[in-house]
Amino acid sequence: MKLDSFLFNSEELDEYSLPGNTIPESLIEEVMLDSDGNTLHGFWVGSNGDRSGLTILYCHGNKHNIDHYWDRVMFLHDFGVNLFIYDYRGFGKSDGESSEDGLYSDGTAALDYVLSRNEVTADSLIVYGFSLGNVVSIYLTAEKIDPLCLFAEALFAAATSLTQGSSIIDVPHRWLTEGEFNNAERIKNIHVPFMIFHGDEDDFVRYRDNGKIVYENAPEPKRLVLIPGAGHTDIPQRLGLTEYYDTMNDWISFSISH
Repeated sequence: MKLDSFLFNSEELDEYSLPGNTIPESLIEEVMLDSDGNTLHGFWVGSNGDRSGLTILYCHGNKHNIDHYWDRVMFLHDFGVNLFIYDYRGFGKSDGESSEDGLYSDGTAALDYVLSRNEVTADSLIVYGFSLGNVVSIYLTAEKIDPLCLFAEALFAAATSLTQGSSIIDVPHRWLTEGEFNNAERIKNIHVPFMIFHGDEDDFVRYRDNGKIVYENAPEPKRLVLIPGAGHTDIPQRLGLTEYYDTMNDWISFSISH
């Protein structure tokens, strides 16, 4: 039994379908990046004008590819920002084989691309991670850049908490994965406002063993939003999109003022 194939639950594609897309095609640009010789694929999605001065770098979770997260792209596009989403190596149309170090290199390549655009400056950039994507987003914020703020959704603390919290036997994480994925330790090194969204009924990444630990380790300013009845994948829907947008907007406004 190995956790790596579960953490990197990728699905390769010849073409993206962007299921259910409601964003005007004129605002969507497919992008190719180089990461350690691997070609990564992503999409730049331009703002609808409401918050065109802000950009979200979105680091998605472990499942399949960008198509699986296109509903999230549409949610965030409705929020009015520019957005960049990309597939890690081995996911979707991106070349290569997934690994923890690969995640960091791929995230750095995505960050470099976003910062190369005329629309983006570091103090207008929001970094957002979902599930496995928090490994990347927290790394970038701790090691590479001080963005405007950092959002984390359904994050785990480290490989240890994920394996021991999600299994019926207490085993060392090294038996299941070579990676550390240590969000709980790395979060200590960020210097920007930090917000966590976590479902109180997430039975895959349990709050008490994961989000709570990362939140306690994070420096101020920080905010925790624990959503009653939410599991691992339905936080925006359970919270309600209006409240989801209002919560994000309040934290962004706070971040700008600080």
